[in-house]
Amino acid sequence: MAQSILAVVVILFAIIMLMNALVKVSPHEKAVKERLSKYQSTLGQGWHLLIPIIDYIKKVDMRERVINTPPQDMITRDNAVVTVDAVIFTQIYDPVKAVYEIQDAFMAISNLSITTLRAIIGTMTLDDVLGDRQSINTTVQTELAEETAKWWVQINKIEIQRIDPPTELMDAMNEQKIAEQAKRAAILKAEGAKEAAIREAEGIREKQMLEAEGQANAIERIAAGRAKAIELESNAAMTYFRDAAVTKEQLRVIESS
Repeated sequence: MAQSILAVVVILFAIIMLMNALVKVSPHEKAVKERLSKYQSTLGQGWHLLIPIIDYIKKVDMRERVINTPPQDMITRDNAVVTVDAVIFTQIYDPVKAVYEIQDAFMAISNLSITTLRAIIGTMTLDDVLGDRQSINTTVQTELAEETAKWWVQINKIEIQRIDPPTELMDAMNEQKIAEQAKRAAILKAEGAKEAAIREAEGIREKQMLEAEGQANAIERIAAGRAKAIELESNAAMTYFRDAAVTKEQLRVIESS
């Protein structure tokens, strides 16, 4: 009975040891293998058999990682306080260096990026900070890359998500925006009133022109009628006097004979 129990215990122990000895490394990972606390090799994807208790591995994710830095208040050269929020795209390209050269590479990058941003923004005026975000991104990326190269961690890109100016400046900007909107509204209203007045004046002028044209046509018709009447009267008079002259001449001839 005791032998059976011992055999079961041995089998269970062997199964447990085998399960602990067989490890899987995913395609996006590398594994740093140590034997008796000394680096031995770097394992790629697939299943690997370790010697329990003697061998130990630490997996390293080789994918690009996004680090969001918490919003930080920073002071510009002209003593304005801005709130800066940045995101960092970074990637480990040597798992051995990343394990042995730094305790937590990504935490270190987050802290270092904040320190670097604060130093860079401290050399710039508020106007430069608000208007030259791309230059800040490039400078921070260059300086971080120099620092993280010794850990074999690559900085792929840095993006400043937002830069919030001081509250009083934002209030002033909002007031200016409201004033500009009111000004544009007043200009549009004035332009609308002007256009309406122009259209009304054009309508009145067109009406007056039509009335004047109608009066001119009426006068022209009246004048034409009078001219026609005068012509008829003249023709009638000429006919009368011509007939009278003929009659008179006939009478004179008769009398002389």
